[in-house]
Amino acid sequence: MVRNFDLRGLSDLEKSLLRLVKRPISLTITDNTHSMIHIRPSNSGYNVRLHHMFLKADREVLRSLACFINGRNKKAPRLLRDFVASNHNKIRKAPGKSRKTVIRHQGRYFNLKELFDRVNQKYFANKIACHISWGAKRLVRKQNSIKLASYSDRNKIIRINPVLDRGYVPEYVVTGIIYHEMLHHYLGVESRNGREVAHTKRFRQLEERFRYYADLQAWKEKNLHRLLGR
Repeated sequence: MVRNFDLRGLSDLEKSLLRLVKRPISLTITDNTHSMIHIRPSNSGYNVRLHHMFLKADREVLRSLACFINGRNKKAPRLLRDFVASNHNKIRKAPGKSRKTVIRHQGRYFNLKELFDRVNQKYFANKIACHISWGAKRLVRKQNSIKLASYSDRNKIIRINPVLDRGYVPEYVVTGIIYHEMLHHYLGVESRNGREVAHTKRFRQLEERFRYYADLQAWKEKNLHRLLGR
């Protein structure tokens, strides 16, 4: 249970849920690392445990939460899942075994450090100070979506999906994806109504400054099936 949270916020949240659920609620605010929402029926209502991120939830999220509490949805609605995902930074990292971060620049076709340095010089005046590495290799199977890269603000590291280390992938594609992740490092996130937004209008404007932006988008659309292993 969270010790240092906004008592007024807790009271407001409990009152809002009581009004929306229309049944008695015993509300507990937690700092859990895995379960963000836990609901247990009681004789007259519900015992509800919520992560403290919900203290800042807006009305739309609370309405969705109320429907979920009332059992109208067996699975958490997308709005709730998106809310949790956008507030992932508020989830305390569970202590675990420390492991050494492996940085791997050289691939079969591309050296990420070389591409990173070129982008850094051309677009950022060499101001970007973070790591870059190929991600872990995984067996490519038929799938519906794929994440081509990621940026971890905690570790200050960009990871590129090794599925891009292929002979048919143009260099401008890998370079453009690196540029996209470097923008995440450069701009960070904006806070809007208690939610963190990464792909802001400013982000999109800078993203389109990449010389081969249009070619990159066209290539991804045309070749997505190959990256998905279809």
